[in-house]
Amino acid sequence: MLYLCAPNESDPMDELKNLHNAETNDISYDHVLKYTGILGGVQGLKMLISAVRVKLTTYFLGGWGMGLMTAYNSVSEFVNSASNMGIPLNGTRVTSELFEHGSDEEVEHQVMVIRTWILWSALLSVVICLFFSPIISYFFFDHDWTRWPAVMLTSLVVLSNIIAEGECAILKGLRQVRKIAIIETILALGTLLCTIPLYYLLGIRGVIVGLVACGFLSAIVHFSFSLRLVPYRVRPFSTRTFFEGLPLIKVGIPYVLAGVANNSLRLVIPAIILAHHTMTELGHYNAGWQLMVGYTGLVFLALESDYFPRLSAVNNDRMRMNDTINQQIDVCTLVLTPPLILLVVLMPYVLELQFESDFIVVEGMATLAVFYSFLRCIALPLGYSVLAKGHSIAYLILEVCYDVFFGLVIWWLYSAFGLVGAGIALSVGALYDVIVYFFYCRIRYGFVFRKSTLLFCIGQFACVLVAVEYCYLVSPSVKEKFIAGGVAFLASSALSLYRLFRRSDCMRYLVGRLRK
Repeated sequence: MLYLCAPNESDPMDELKNLHNAETNDISYDHVLKYTGILGGVQGLKMLISAVRVKLTTYFLGGWGMGLMTAYNSVSEFVNSASNMGIPLNGTRVTSELFEHGSDEEVEHQVMVIRTWILWSALLSVVICLFFSPIISYFFFDHDWTRWPAVMLTSLVVLSNIIAEGECAILKGLRQVRKIAIIETILALGTLLCTIPLYYLLGIRGVIVGLVACGFLSAIVHFSFSLRLVPYRVRPFSTRTFFEGLPLIKVGIPYVLAGVANNSLRLVIPAIILAHHTMTELGHYNAGWQLMVGYTGLVFLALESDYFPRLSAVNNDRMRMNDTINQQIDVCTLVLTPPLILLVVLMPYVLELQFESDFIVVEGMATLAVFYSFLRCIALPLGYSVLAKGHSIAYLILEVCYDVFFGLVIWWLYSAFGLVGAGIALSVGALYDVIVYFFYCRIRYGFVFRKSTLLFCIGQFACVLVAVEYCYLVSPSVKEKFIAGGVAFLASSALSLYRLFRRSDCMRYLVGRLRK
């Protein structure tokens, strides 16, 4: 058995025993609001740093170097998804349940099982890269067999990333949200400082070296935090550990298949667009998708780091699970709706600033897809309940049904209305997700909307509807557009502030202090 502690740590179990404190046990509205904001802010910082890194990478390597880096990233993501077997996601769920209801010894033992299986899956990724590198090279590099040595090197990237994902899953399960935010910030800055000097010194050869360096950095940073909580123990040759970890794989494989289905849909959509239009049209679609799905999705990343572990811990208590889901829907809607309305009002200017003036044709798609982002505030908290329960087969079926439905809808609407139809399809797909997950959770888990949460969502939806109606569909003058959009934005902000005042202790305290 391998055993490793963090440097200068005589007994990591002492810190593990102290994890049940006011912060990790806090399930209040203020806690949810706080960490949704913190993790959303961290993702915004990562996006800003990423933009700088892309700019510098393009300067040093050119378009060809960017394409090469994208190809290597695609290889590592493909091998990662093929070999991690859903262990990080299930590791978070199981660790969180034990953290809530089990003993410290049980938590430490489960972490050992997770790390052992993570080690096996990481070694599996190395085997895949080593033995299938010529085939992977052929399919990912435009029928070029000669890239196989570089593909073999990506095994080091995947090895490091899978190990880092395992440690991150443990931190999430132990409710170390603050540490995760610090890690994300360190890695964003570290990636920039690792890669750009290598691109400058080594040119194109620095691409694969930079990816390996970033993978090692990710593993090291995650270990520096996780080993302070639970010492590193693995039993790679233990039959008992093997069988104890099998439930993780049994539940995890359907998640992997659901990811394959989602990725397949992403391959189908470009084919649908290119069947009717040119590569330029595909670029316009990608711009609209990035604006309404990619950027707004940063807020939802907080769900996996904070919400999913909290929901997993209470998945056997129907009342607490119901309260947790309603609470997260509340916070997501509160945080995201006013910026969405502002985005609708300023859409032409945002498109011109973010892209180029000829991307103004994306305005219709992006504006009508705003309902997609709003409805995800409801669909995702409901969808995570299936993950928290560990009902992986049900999750796979629901996700495949969504992929088929959305594929058919976007094929029909895009063929009929072009980019505007694509925006409508995104919103229709999100509405389908809300309806299906609501009825599934209602029937199987007894979920019910809290009356105040339902009324709040309806009120915010009305504000979004007014903004889209008067800022795009009616085609008003610029003055009328800003007046109507401004009213919708102020109404949405007022609803959010009122909701904050009713639910947030911090907000009531702040208002009370201001009145004195």
